[in-house]
Amino acid sequence: MDRDLFAERLAAAAAAALEFARNRAIEELPASLLFRVRLNQSYDGNPAQPGEVRFPEDSSYHRATALRRCDFETAVSALWRDGRVPEWVNVSVAAVFGGSTIVKLVCCGRFTAEENRLYDGDGIAPFHAPGLSPPGIGLPMAFDGPRVSIHTEVECWDRDDLAMLTAAPERVRSLEIMTDEFDRRSLSAIPDLPNVELIKHHACTTGLAAFTRFPKLRTLQLHLADSSAFHVGAEVRLDALEHLWIRNLPDRQWAQPALPASVPHLMWLDLQADNALWLDGCFPQSFWFVTLTATRLVGSVRLSGSADYLIVSLAEGTDRDIVTLLEGNPQISSLSLRNTPVTDAVLSHLERHRFKHITLEDTNVTAAALARFQARHPDTRLLPAPNSAQPSDVSPPPDAVDLDT
Repeated sequence: MDRDLFAERLAAAAAAALEFARNRAIEELPASLLFRVRLNQSYDGNPAQPGEVRFPEDSSYHRATALRRCDFETAVSALWRDGRVPEWVNVSVAAVFGGSTIVKLVCCGRFTAEENRLYDGDGIAPFHAPGLSPPGIGLPMAFDGPRVSIHTEVECWDRDDLAMLTAAPERVRSLEIMTDEFDRRSLSAIPDLPNVELIKHHACTTGLAAFTRFPKLRTLQLHLADSSAFHVGAEVRLDALEHLWIRNLPDRQWAQPALPASVPHLMWLDLQADNALWLDGCFPQSFWFVTLTATRLVGSVRLSGSADYLIVSLAEGTDRDIVTLLEGNPQISSLSLRNTPVTDAVLSHLERHRFKHITLEDTNVTAAALARFQARHPDTRLLPAPNSAQPSDVSPPPDAVDLDT
């Protein structure tokens, strides 16, 4: 795409986003614009298509920081690269900084020079702005109803953003913290936010106790920049919390057995460790969706609750790990063991549950064992799907191991 044409379309999309936001926001929005460019925000796990180019370095924190508040020319230069542009860019109003409105550009990580690969943007492809198709993301405004605040969704990158956060703390519903600058082990620099329901912290160095002063907090997502001090003590109480998501957990005991009492209404638990994942006493009775990602499990790993969905990815996981996890959980209906090297032997234990779905992709379970299991349980959906021709002998394989001994 020609650079001038791309710049023209970006200017049009930004103007449309500003006009839409001015009709819906409580606050005054200046005509002067700055841009917050969020690169590489698409899922790109699939192989690149012919003509697509990807830039992994776009995911770096340094890159994101440099583009958190930039002028129009800098935004164009970040997105137009020798005729290639992102296949889609979502445009929305995000904040007000000084005398300027910040327009957020959430960008696809796949760049192309082919116009026909750009997602349709009502004449301004690859841009999608509020009021066009589809509605923009960012400022959460419906097309009708009362006006809302520009402070509803806040990104906090530095002290300047912190000053804006303190201007209307009661209006904040969603807070995304991009730096560890405010932690000091307690997040004391962040003001009380009586109505915040979602907090994402991308560089957390504090423990869970720091979040207990947000009474309506329902979703907490933490990426631990420093896990050495992370701990969940008996003093923690998050009564409203329903979804807890933690990355880079330490390979030591990090939670007291009292955690179930600390988060009595937790329903969704998503834990990841780069090495071993310690689970001792980590599971409340209320959860229904659990995701565990690590090399292996350490500690007391038996689930004792009412989980309905269990996703496990353990690079060094064993059949016995899975058997132990499943004990005491007859209600689990969906199980994923993708990327966990379980063997045919685990299937004899899985037969004791009434699963609706089982995912065994990238495991050591053989196609023949899957076919035998499918023949005995035709109502269970298996991935990968066994061959349509089922073997006539559906008895357990002769080398099956009794995992209960």
